[in-house]
Amino acid sequence: MQAKEKAQSRRLLTVKEAAGFLSVSPRTIASLKKSGQLPQVKLRRAVRFDIKDLEAFILRCKK
Repeated sequence: MQAKEKAQSRRLLTVKEAAGFLSVSPRTIASLKKSGQLPQVKLRRAVRFDIKDLEAFILRCKK
């Protein structure tokens, strides 16, 4: 199963999964998070990314 197909079966993704979904490196995900371009969900110490936020990011980049 490809990263995007696997990711779409779940709502919250890890940094590595989000990177696979966007076809970028985990370092790029960290940069986008730090700059505020990509919202995060904090669950105690764990950082997750909502798949809807990733899809919205893709749409913003298309414009």
